[in-house]
Amino acid sequence: MQKFVGIPYVPHGREYTGADCWGILFLYYRDVLGMPVPAYSAEMDTREFKHGSIAPLVAEEREKHWHLVDAPQLGDCVLMRAGRHDSHVGVFLGQGRMLHSEGPHPSVIDRIGDMRWRNRISGFYRLNECSHS
Repeated sequence: MQKFVGIPYVPHGREYTGADCWGILFLYYRDVLGMPVPAYSAEMDTREFKHGSIAPLVAEEREKHWHLVDAPQLGDCVLMRAGRHDSHVGVFLGQGRMLHSEGPHPSVIDRIGDMRWRNRISGFYRLNECSHS
């Protein structure tokens, strides 16, 4: 798990040399779970980096490829609000922890129950089986 901690925050990044929150999820799913998820780097480049402009893309991805779960398991997506919009993601690691990157800070493992996060969590989502076959 240590290779995912400390990755520099780079907007729209999808590499170990730099990644945003979706980039961390992208790398984890590709390299740990062996499940491809869309990179969305090209589409993200066309949007202004504002939570409101990212929110429709998050909603579209959630509706197409993910389903809400009550009890998260290792690797599930943690969807969080930034202001009024669902626009931040992390990877659930179990034991109340998540891996994520929120600019301008490098990727970290945080406790979901920490004051900073507990009121921002919109839900836990699992990739649909048909999405990665």
